Amino acid sequence: MQGGTSLISLSQEQPVVNVIEHSHHTFDIGKQAFYTFPYKEFGIQGVGKRHTPIVNMDRYVDHSQNELLHIECCKGIALANNYRMAMTYGAIPPEEQRRFDGNNCWSEMLENLDQIDPTGVHRRAIEEIMEELPPEAQQYAVYKYAYFALGAPIPWYFALTIKQVDFFKKTSDKTSVFTPEAKFFPNVVKYINTLPFKAIGRVLFFCTYPNAGVMIHRDSVMTEHSDHNINLFFTGSRPSFIWDELKKEKVYLDKSAKSYFFNNRDYHGVDPEPVFRYTLRVDGTFTDELCEQLGLVDGKTWSPAY
Repeated sequence: MQGGTSLISLSQEQPVVNVIEHSHHTFDIGKQAFYTFPYKEFGIQGVGKRHTPIVNMDRYVDHSQNELLHIECCKGIALANNYRMAMTYGAIPPEEQRRFDGNNCWSEMLENLDQIDPTGVHRRAIEEIMEELPPEAQQYAVYKYAYFALGAPIPWYFALTIKQVDFFKKTSDKTSVFTPEAKFFPNVVKYINTLPFKAIGRVLFFCTYPNAGVMIHRDSVMTEHSDHNINLFFTGSRPSFIWDELKKEKVYLDKSAKSYFFNNRDYHGVDPEPVFRYTLRVDGTFTDELCEQLGLVDGKTWSPAY
C-alpha cells in the first residue's frame, strides 16, 4: 500500500464497486463479423442506485389518450407492411434453451456452427445467402436462416419501427430519423414528444403472436450504460417480467401498470397471452429531473459503482 494507507481508510474513501465481467465475442462467416456474448449469472442488477428490478412509469406518463392511441396503433400496424422478424443476440438462459428444444440464440448457434453443422451444408447455404446481398442486409437474412433451418428460437413475432437509429446509438436523436411508416401514427408521434425525454433515438412496436410470449433475453452485455426506455401499453397491462437467473424466478411488473422502465441488460421477457399484443418501446435519454427521481446517477441506468 502506497504511503502507508490503511485498509480502513481505503474502505472509507473508495466506493464499493460491483465487479462484473461481461463482454462480446466476435466470429466471422464469410467476410462478415458477427457479435454474441456468453451466458453469465449476475442476478437482477436493476435500475439506478436503488437497483429497482422494474419501474412502473405511470406516474410520469399521461395515459388519458390511451383509447385513441390504441386504435391508431392497431390501424397503423394494419396499414404498414415494412415489418421485420424479431431479433436479439447473445446467449439465453439454460432454462429457455430447454424450452426451445435445447437451442440457443441464433448468434450463439452460429458461433458454434461447426458443431451444429458438421457436414458444412448450412455454412455453405449461409455464405450463398450473403453473396446475394449487400453487407448491410446480410445479418437480417442470416438470422432468419438460423430460425428457419437451425431451429434458433424466434424471440417474438415481429417489430415495426417508426423512428430508426443504429442499435448502439438509440439514446441519441442526432442521427435518428422517422421511417415512412410513421405517417400511419400521427397522434403517436405527437404523444411521444410529451414523454420525459430530452432526446428520443428509437421508437418501435414489439408484437407477439397469440399464446407466444417474448423469449427471455438480454439486450446486450452487462456493462455500464445509460440506456433509457419507456415501454407503453395503451390497452391493459402485460405480464412483463425480469428474470433472476440466480434465484430462477420472475419478478413481474405491477399488474395495473401501463408503462415501465427497466435495465435492458437484465434478463427479461413477457409471458404468453391469448391474443395478439404489442408494446410501444421508446428509447432515448431521460430529462435530468427524471434521472434524479429514478436514482440514475449521472444518467447511468446501471454502473458497477451502484
